[in-house]
Amino acid sequence: MASLVTYEQIRKSRDREIRHVSSSAASLNLFHDQIIRQTVAAALDRIKEESGPPPSPFSFFVMGSAGRREQGIWSDQDHGIIYEGGPVQTKHYFLKLGNEISEGLLQTGYKKCEGNVMASNPMWCRSLEEWEKQLKEWVLDASWESIRYLLTFLDGRTLHGESSFITRLKLRAYETIHQGKLIVRILQNTMHVRKGVGVLGQFLVETHGPYTGMLNIKDTALFPYVNGARLLAIHEKILETSTIQRLEELPDSLLPRRERDKLRDSFINLQNYRLLFSNHSDYESGHYLAVDRLTKQQRKVLKEGLRDGIHLYEYVRKLVEKEDRDGRE
Repeated sequence: MASLVTYEQIRKSRDREIRHVSSSAASLNLFHDQIIRQTVAAALDRIKEESGPPPSPFSFFVMGSAGRREQGIWSDQDHGIIYEGGPVQTKHYFLKLGNEISEGLLQTGYKKCEGNVMASNPMWCRSLEEWEKQLKEWVLDASWESIRYLLTFLDGRTLHGESSFITRLKLRAYETIHQGKLIVRILQNTMHVRKGVGVLGQFLVETHGPYTGMLNIKDTALFPYVNGARLLAIHEKILETSTIQRLEELPDSLLPRRERDKLRDSFINLQNYRLLFSNHSDYESGHYLAVDRLTKQQRKVLKEGLRDGIHLYEYVRKLVEKEDRDGRE
């Protein structure tokens, strides 16, 4: 049998090549997909050697910024496994695989999720039937924590295995959300928007701590687009996970093409500015942008992108709240 690809080899490849793709968010995220897939394949090879082939079809899926294809240079882990049900040994096999993947990704450059949203955690490694039950419970519970878990799952996409599993689960979740008229509850979970531009047109930068004078581009610029587009995707039962693709698939009757194109361009600019003007020494530093490094024109583009995100989110808020009022009248 040929020798297994090592995590160290994958990490060296990642470190060597990432600088060539880091000026474009689209190219960078294709590269992240490639590295994660290589790591998952290497982990699966190790488990096959120890425990044999997978006992049933399965899906390994990524969530968070990876699920949305919106990772920065550094990214943490957010992933899960869906498998066809079977005896208890089946669960043990996939939890073992999930643990191997988590350890492998750590070694290839992706720190573990602080919230333990990983396939090594039984909560995120379930049979298809267990997942169906869990998603329904999250929707019907509608607590802050349950909705946070639900939204995390809805950003998921398959990177290895049966993509039909996650499609089936999302469609069931959408049905339950719409039947229960729960979109307004989801909106309330994501209503806090941190503004990046003040009333006088000034950037609202950090005032203390290690990032003083810098703009938190993740919270102020990217999240309004992410949250707004996700809510519209739920509204229209769109299965795409990236913010850009979610906007692309909206009907003109909901948001005209011209507006969607402007939002798409602004979001792409914001992602690329993060890559160009952040200090990417570690995961956290990649979320802060040094506005003093921008030219006058770049500052103008950044402010426009920040305002467009707020406008999108305000539009979504008004849409959802109006439909909720109309539904109760």
